[in-house]
Amino acid sequence: MKALILAAGRGSRFGELTKEKHKTLLPVAGVPLLERILQGLKEVGIREVWIVVGYKADMIKKGIGTSYDGLKINYIYAKDWERGNLYSLLAAKKFLKDKFILCMSDHLFEPKIVKKLLNTNSNCAVTLAVDRTRCSPEDTKVLEHNGFIIKIGKKINPSNCVDTGFFLCSPKIFKYATEAAKKGMNELSDAIQLAAIHRDARVVDVSGCFWADIDTKQDLEYVERILLYSQREEEYLPIVTCKISKISMMLNDNIESQISLNQRKDYTISS
Repeated sequence: MKALILAAGRGSRFGELTKEKHKTLLPVAGVPLLERILQGLKEVGIREVWIVVGYKADMIKKGIGTSYDGLKINYIYAKDWERGNLYSLLAAKKFLKDKFILCMSDHLFEPKIVKKLLNTNSNCAVTLAVDRTRCSPEDTKVLEHNGFIIKIGKKINPSNCVDTGFFLCSPKIFKYATEAAKKGMNELSDAIQLAAIHRDARVVDVSGCFWADIDTKQDLEYVERILLYSQREEEYLPIVTCKISKISMMLNDNIESQISLNQRKDYTISS
């Protein structure tokens, strides 16, 4: 199966860090963020990856190349990338004719998340990996019922899980993305909401799996601490799930973490 990574955005919340370098090339515990994502995809059997680029596109192409550790790498330039990630998705429409994994370029993940998506038998346009154990003001929230998405968005209320940024898509997702664009919408979640209206969007629960949305320098430093700790521990990974309030998050306070030191590490985060 192929994977699609949306990597066109500017990453403006990183401030000075992304003025000269694309956010996907920022090192996370010594390894560029995008390379960590590619390592995770390879681990679950992905062999070909399409990367949608926009801001500093040539820098990404030069940094990653056309192959990476056995993965075939292809690039798609999204000319309307500044309009929103819906347009990054639409840029890939003519290249993906079968089911594919969709992920963001700033989300680190435990490979088990993608494995769970690959093991689903859903024929829906999109199946979203959701987490029921965390919710911060920055998360995209989801209301699901009996496995189907009812609503999705940052401001919906009520909600019962959050969007992790990992999806199994069929080419039908492009139909909803096209419809969303025609309606003047600009976010991926808008296309998913249209699919949900037609009962064409499902969820798979990945609660307890590690994932992290890296939007700021503080996020980056926090995840580095997790990764460096896990690399020192041969038997245990301390963070099983985490609740991070991104609005108030600082390195040493206002961080809520659910920590389990008694669960055996049954996975590794590639480094």
